Amino acid sequence: MLDLIAFDADDTLWHNERLYEETQNKLTQLLAAYGYSGDVAQALYETEKDNIVYFGYGVKSFTLSMIETAIRVT
Repeated sequence: MLDLIAFDADDTLWHNERLYEETQNKLTQLLAAYGYSGDVAQALYETEKDNIVYFGYGVKSFTLSMIETAIRVT
């Protein structure tokens, strides 16, 4: 049984999360212009989840997952 739960309150993540959300919104707009009306956030999440074993976390993984998602859904 767990006796302790710790939270890493790394403010770097808090500040950067806004940028990830803005970029995801731009991807949604871009794909809508090409006729995709599905849930971009869910499609991107699934791609990121599959890619985490190959690319880990971070901006490189996020960028590659956005490209792969765009190719897959259009």
